[in-house]
Amino acid sequence: MDSLRLNLMKLADSPDLQSAGRPSAEKLSGTGLSFEELLEDSVKKVNALQVDSDDLVNKLATGDVDDISRVVLASQRAEFALRMITEVRNKLLDAYQQLGRMPV
Repeated sequence: MDSLRLNLMKLADSPDLQSAGRPSAEKLSGTGLSFEELLEDSVKKVNALQVDSDDLVNKLATGDVDDISRVVLASQRAEFALRMITEVRNKLLDAYQQLGRMPV
């Protein structure tokens, strides 16, 4: 979890991902990204890990990979990232449903 925070902090410091046109009230404190941008970027990164893993598995099947540990590591990273983003989605849905059940 700490490595995810570190990666998100590094991501926030990246100048190409910071949008200057967004209002500052929409920004998360300390990251420079809005919540929407953070989620969108996280999903894109998970997808990139999945694509990379699939590519390495295909290369392994055709004999283009010499080191099987790269394939295993990429697959594990992709699986962990998918599980993590799924849990985040589940927590967000649960919070949304709880808000819907609150009396007005």
